[in-house]
Amino acid sequence: MKNAAIYARYSSYNQTEMSIEGQVAECKSYAEKNGLFIVHEYIDRAQSATSDRRPEFLHMIADSEWGNFEVILVYQLDRFARNMTDAGYYKKILAQNGVRVVSAKENIASDSSGVIQEGMLFTMGQWYSAQLSEKVTRGMRQRAAQFKYNGGNLTYGYAIDKDGHYILDKKAAPIVKEIFERTAAGEVGTEIMKDLNRRGIKTVRGNSFGKNSFQSILRNERYKGTYVYGDMKFPNAIPRIVSDELFDEVQAILGEKKIRGHRPAIEDYLLTGKLYCGHCKDQMNGTSGRSHTGRVYRYYTCSNAPKKCDKKNVKKEFIESLVLDACREMLTDENIDIIIKGIEEQNRLDMESPLIVSLQADIRETEKKIDRLIDQIEDGTASARINERLQQRENELENLKKQLHAERTKQEPVDPFAARLFLTGIRDATILDETFDKLLVNSLIDRIYLYDDHFRLLLKNSNRKNKTTKREAAEIERYFDNKSSTTALGAPPEKPWEHSQGFLFSMYSSIS
Repeated sequence: MKNAAIYARYSSYNQTEMSIEGQVAECKSYAEKNGLFIVHEYIDRAQSATSDRRPEFLHMIADSEWGNFEVILVYQLDRFARNMTDAGYYKKILAQNGVRVVSAKENIASDSSGVIQEGMLFTMGQWYSAQLSEKVTRGMRQRAAQFKYNGGNLTYGYAIDKDGHYILDKKAAPIVKEIFERTAAGEVGTEIMKDLNRRGIKTVRGNSFGKNSFQSILRNERYKGTYVYGDMKFPNAIPRIVSDELFDEVQAILGEKKIRGHRPAIEDYLLTGKLYCGHCKDQMNGTSGRSHTGRVYRYYTCSNAPKKCDKKNVKKEFIESLVLDACREMLTDENIDIIIKGIEEQNRLDMESPLIVSLQADIRETEKKIDRLIDQIEDGTASARINERLQQRENELENLKKQLHAERTKQEPVDPFAARLFLTGIRDATILDETFDKLLVNSLIDRIYLYDDHFRLLLKNSNRKNKTTKREAAEIERYFDNKSSTTALGAPPEKPWEHSQGFLFSMYSSIS
């Protein structure tokens, strides 16, 4: 009989202590059926598997060195970890100590097929987890699609109506138009600012105008009626303050001092901040140049080229098209089903947030107190003090209900049907819009390594605040380097893409 330890955890507020007990019970049942003797239980309460800062988990890893147990039993593999990088790291330590991880609920084979099955479970667990916290996909930004205010600082010149839509601020909107007209007429910005400050006109934060606040007005596309939220832009969606012609004229004036010829690109480059050179691992930036005929060329170039890196430039449209195709290829029907299930679960969790649950409990308790006070009055024990307390309780109940209504209003549910239509639309290219291209790339991709003949995509894990670390990226690179060394030099894999460690895709394509 082998010795085993049980590891159990729960990570969110909606799970009860019984969920821990249920995990432990399942593990004990498995141990009894499979001849395992439980020597210890490691329990982490309210801890996420996406973080390895779990006290009991780390305690268990350290204890594995003593040889007191040969098996770690978990209810499911996602209790141990939700990404292959962390899982692989700790399972390697355990293996060195003669300990293996066993799932009580998932029937995973012990042969090579089990490795594939386990990888798929981790992959789907991570994908599911990413979709839950990636609440930008709340109905693929339903609120923004309705052109509603989405929080943050208000835009000078606008107010928000009771339904959350932009309306003109009758006092500030004329000031915005004046700023644009005076700039277009050739007046110096510093003189305009001095005049505004002399007249006592304040910014949206109540401060005097400075260079930053003044420039932000002149470059803000909202003033020509474009709804802007993050990287989303919808023309003619909100009340305009200036015409397109006036806005464009001011942009031309602001751009006159820009250096001509080869320069950092002003226009949007889809892969900015995500594209890395496969040779030197530094970022690649979008740049543009103009030929002697006046034609503009746009491409990505390594920030270390040509002095420190010999990476060739790649055409903007070419690499962006390949990356978009790779993203769409990942949106299989199976993965879309997983995303929709995650959305439905998140809708439910939103309605059971800790604050909502707490407010509901307070409302029930207050209603009970009111009923008891009413019973006293009906029994003939009414007094001025009881009447006063009843009024206080009723006021408390009214305030609690208002708070509950306000909190529920914040939790706008995602329409799963609309989300499915959107996902299939961007996958099948029936929705063709730069805004949604950005959403697709930003939602899925952490970084891209570009080589001369192929590129590799690292998918985003939105349970983590930070991007993939250099150490993790290096480990992933080594994985593929080692794998490619077993094939003919320069030969692509049998499939156009493959995944490793749960979130890496290696996309091979001829790039010149």
